[in-house]
Amino acid sequence: MNHCTLAKGFTIKEKLFAQVSFFGMIITGTIGIIVASPIFVVPYILIAWYGIPGIIQRYIVCPRCPHLYQYGDCLQLPARLTRLLVKKRKSPKFSRWEKIVFLFIFLSIPTYPLYWLLENRVLLVLFIFFSACWYGGQLAYFCKRCRVHDCPLNQARPG
Repeated sequence: MNHCTLAKGFTIKEKLFAQVSFFGMIITGTIGIIVASPIFVVPYILIAWYGIPGIIQRYIVCPRCPHLYQYGDCLQLPARLTRLLVKKRKSPKFSRWEKIVFLFIFLSIPTYPLYWLLENRVLLVLFIFFSACWYGGQLAYFCKRCRVHDCPLNQARPG
């Protein structure tokens, strides 16, 4: 049974894995777009560099995460920084709009840069590696232990 085994917070290994793979992915994607066609980096900056801290963390997921409020911990950033970003604590239910925005950002980050990365095999391979690590880690490990029960990707089973 996949109940939450992360109740007391995240280990240093878990945080390093999540943060290195996530930032590696968005930095590589950003560089790849800039190298190929700088003007097209603007939407990616809005999606990845603003979408995660400015929308996902501030308004959608982190305001519902018990790790932040009950255990003073955060997987993606230092908890103090996350607390500065978070607007206010929310009820557990995601609205339909929040689910759509969350899924749009979640799916756009690894797909938007691919076209521009095709021109640079090294950056493409790095981007795919970091993306596979981050999304694989989320879906195969963290989402199965998630405490944000209404998240569209939550795979944890109560119990």
